[in-house]
Amino acid sequence: MIEITLVTLFILFLAMLFIQTSLFLYLAVKKYFNNKIKQRIIQLKEEIRLDMFHYLQSGNGGLLELKPEGEKLQAVIELLGEFSNVLDDSDVKDRIRILAKENLTHYIKRELNKQRWSLRINALYLVEVFYMDHLLPTLHRVYQKRRTTIAEKTQIIKLLANFNDPKTLQYLKDIHQSLSEFSLLSILLTIEEDTLNQFLEDFNEYPKKIQYMLIETIGKNQMINKHNLLQKLLKEDDEELRIRALKAYANSGVPIDTKLIGPFFDSENWQIRMMAAKVSGVQRLEQYKDRLISQLSDREYVVRAESAKAILRFKDGESTLQNVIEETSDSFAKDMAIEWLEKGRGHYSY
Repeated sequence: MIEITLVTLFILFLAMLFIQTSLFLYLAVKKYFNNKIKQRIIQLKEEIRLDMFHYLQSGNGGLLELKPEGEKLQAVIELLGEFSNVLDDSDVKDRIRILAKENLTHYIKRELNKQRWSLRINALYLVEVFYMDHLLPTLHRVYQKRRTTIAEKTQIIKLLANFNDPKTLQYLKDIHQSLSEFSLLSILLTIEEDTLNQFLEDFNEYPKKIQYMLIETIGKNQMINKHNLLQKLLKEDDEELRIRALKAYANSGVPIDTKLIGPFFDSENWQIRMMAAKVSGVQRLEQYKDRLISQLSDREYVVRAESAKAILRFKDGESTLQNVIEETSDSFAKDMAIEWLEKGRGHYSY
């Protein structure tokens, strides 16, 4: 066995003490200099704040001389970000974009070529904050690099959508399997309607996942001019397409061909029955009130709830639910009618 003497233990103790002391001193010195840098940046921001504000408000940049490097560069970035967050005027936004283009372009291009992922992604966020659309060629080059991660590609596609770049949908097709539906939808919602209309002309060429999110976008953007597409989708074999199309009708208020709704109440798919109820309520389709009443006895709770909610949207909704309570022998229907009648009378937000 190896014997550990007191001398050896003492030497180990001194070594560990030295390491810990050195580490503490290193962190203390690093924090000291970081604080000095932060104080210097704050000082520089205050020195240029007033001149920058006057330029952003008036467009007169006679007193504004930036030439940012080092700490002053960081001060300019932070100050432009602060003004961008609090000033909404379109002319001011344009001047912020011009200042960013003149003073930050070289810096951002340099950051996008760095090895560290965090530096590259931060640079992409600056492109978004300052709407630096002149960097589109650079963004395309970065996207094509092998080391570019999915997170970076997602942010680049979002930027392309903001800048209405025609390659947005093509890039989405390339990586859509790696993106969540939320990410896809957030990107599509940033595209201007004219550009989105062009994309929708090629609807059938996109993968199903993108098709689903395009339908969601139609609903959320209330694109009434896409009535023909939605009507066509209601006749598709793909149940998910029909569900999404019904949801788009409910969200957008696009008038629906009432003859198409009836069969959906008889669907084996509870989501389709639920969406049929939702559309009937939102668009107050009187001819389906009896079907809504019958769905108060549906085996699925969400279908019963959506049907009761839909009935309340009609002028005589409360009296209809009251009649259900008094006349039905079905406990599911009675309980649901009571629940939503109480919500309606209690000014429940539905």
